[in-house]
Amino acid sequence: MCANNLHLEANSLTILTPIYPLTRNFAAGVLFALFSIISITAAAQVQTPQYVTTSSMSNGYYEYLPTGYSTSGRAYPLLIFMHGLGELGDGSPSQLPYVLRNGPPMQINNGTFPESFTVNGQVFRFIVLSPQFTQWPTPVTLDSFINYAMGHYRVDVTRIYLTGLSMGGGAVWDYAGNSVATASRLAAIVPISGASWPDVTHANNIAKGNIAVWATHNSGDPTVPVSYTEDYVSEINSAPSPPNPLAKMTIFNQNYHDAWTQTYDLNYRENGLNVYEWMLQFKRGNTIVLPVTGLSIILEPSNNGVMINWKTYTEINTSGFEIERSSDGINYIPVGSSQSSGNETTGGTYNYFDASTNNGKNYYRIKIIDKNGNFTYSSVKMIDMDNTISLRLYPNPASNIVTIKAGSNFSNAQIKVLNSAGQMVMQKLVNGTNIISIPVTGLQSGSYFINVLEENGYKTRLSFIKN
Repeated sequence: MCANNLHLEANSLTILTPIYPLTRNFAAGVLFALFSIISITAAAQVQTPQYVTTSSMSNGYYEYLPTGYSTSGRAYPLLIFMHGLGELGDGSPSQLPYVLRNGPPMQINNGTFPESFTVNGQVFRFIVLSPQFTQWPTPVTLDSFINYAMGHYRVDVTRIYLTGLSMGGGAVWDYAGNSVATASRLAAIVPISGASWPDVTHANNIAKGNIAVWATHNSGDPTVPVSYTEDYVSEINSAPSPPNPLAKMTIFNQNYHDAWTQTYDLNYRENGLNVYEWMLQFKRGNTIVLPVTGLSIILEPSNNGVMINWKTYTEINTSGFEIERSSDGINYIPVGSSQSSGNETTGGTYNYFDASTNNGKNYYRIKIIDKNGNFTYSSVKMIDMDNTISLRLYPNPASNIVTIKAGSNFSNAQIKVLNSAGQMVMQKLVNGTNIISIPVTGLQSGSYFINVLEENGYKTRLSFIKN
């Protein structure tokens, strides 16, 4: 056995001492490094800063969307990266780049993060979101960010993964262990050098939530004791309801704090899998799979409020719906609810009238709740009351004719009807009347939009469902 490359595996524990080969030719090494930097820069992937407040502790994040996201219409696995204490910041253009120092955002920034991963014969592409925090993030803060992500991105709710280092690793432990409900939102976690006291209640919640866990640490970490990781994994695996598979840990034989460079290294593998491939093995069970399919939302304005119409194609194990409204697209409040129709194969049609709208923009989403108490969110729809209050569209849904009524006569208004793919299927010019009748008998069933462009440049977008 080579003393410099020791592998000891027992009870889901791996202890490793990596080998770092010396460069024999300094000049060749420099040239290789320069070539690598140039190549990486040329191949850099797109990672977009988003200066958005998602909670009182987070005012910005980095967004990485997989190739094909804008055109595919499909849902993707979500990877959320939690930074360390040294990367705290206010989310501004001058401080948000601190997040790029380590982990997935660093790999994306330098072009080394793979566009896809193949696991068990299936190809996956991540949405990667890397929020910056102003102070140590709480479970409530992280829950708000996950809710925001689910409301603004096409997230595969069965594949939400959480990873972080040092402070961020502690936040991963704290969120996953906060309750069985928070644990049940995640498919797998990778806390690295996690700065969280190994609480038995947290460990039991993680075990009961049946999350896949791979924790890493350095044996001689002078900042966060390695016992934190060792005790967490031990307590999870000895819980009354231990997870399947059992939590695993890797302890690197190093005397410094940084265990994340080795953990996120794409060439570092255990059982043939790097850390990203390992996560993608796991997904949530059927208890939190989206309980409806084909949910579509139409917002219909009136002088007194907004009618929220939604329709499902199928409903399985669905308990009901809650309607939530926001004035900024971030902070939502419940405004109404509806019980499920119980139609598993044909779905249902629902509506709710919100008479307490705000002036200006109103954002709506539907919270979909299953019979086990688990939930997920629909996509977000926005209506600008300042721009639509003067127009009313009816009936909705429609079979034969859609009518638009305005408060005053139109003057050379251009009317365009678009299908859900944005293709124009009908247009007309209207002048000298405040009522427009549009025949829709010949249109296929589905969702449509009507763009109204008035002579003075005032533009309104309405929507309707054709039965």
